[in-house]
Amino acid sequence: MQKIYHDGKYYTREEMKKIVTDYYNHVFTNKRDRHMQMQSLLPDDLNKNSYVLDYGCGMGGISNLFASKYNCHVDAVDISRNELEKAIITFSEGEHKIDFIMLDNFGFPPNKYDLVFSSQVIEHVHNPGIYLSNINKMLKENGYLLIGLPNIVNVNYAINLMFFSQKRARKHSKKMLENYNKAMHHINGWDPLHFITLCASVGFELVEWLPTEGTPVSSILYRIPIVGKYLYNLPITTRLSYTMFFLFRKKFDKKIEIYE
Repeated sequence: MQKIYHDGKYYTREEMKKIVTDYYNHVFTNKRDRHMQMQSLLPDDLNKNSYVLDYGCGMGGISNLFASKYNCHVDAVDISRNELEKAIITFSEGEHKIDFIMLDNFGFPPNKYDLVFSSQVIEHVHNPGIYLSNINKMLKENGYLLIGLPNIVNVNYAINLMFFSQKRARKHSKKMLENYNKAMHHINGWDPLHFITLCASVGFELVEWLPTEGTPVSSILYRIPIVGKYLYNLPITTRLSYTMFFLFRKKFDKKIEIYE
């Protein structure tokens, strides 16, 4: 019997399906989780005739969310065969139309999609301009890009920078040379201002920006009786979030060449 690798262990297909289902049941009901928070950005003008791409679909829960919300066709693409297998096990036999595709077999079809969703992917990408240019190519005129990524404007980043030294820098360089893992290590990072600038340079206009997940500071504030939730939602704390989501619209075609 084929077993699926997950979190350092191997599971049967039925065990894996339960793990994935339980995970998404949790994150889709937790008001402080990015999977729940980002849903406030979902457009209202998509329908059963729409096409959605989940670019970096992982275990497939967001693909299923789009298929359920809009009753539309969803293409779900990932670079990891193992993650895609988890998605297929859990969501391929549902009532909704989802095609799970390995990135190696994906054709990047032009002008096909009404919305492209991509979360926690671009920070791992070696060529973010080309990555965004490919998304631009695949979107229809005025199509949406809903994208999530880490926010470098947070407390952890500031603390790490304060203690960064020549010795730590060299040690980190050596460690990455020996142990770099594309799926685990971030090679890019942005604050909201520069990320909006990057996306504008590739033809995308911002519709809305949403800080998500909070920070260690805001999590502590959240627990303070009576006033905690108010303090947690203040702009000064939400803007120091671990992650952030952006909803963009494609305003014009833009191809980034490899030499750019």
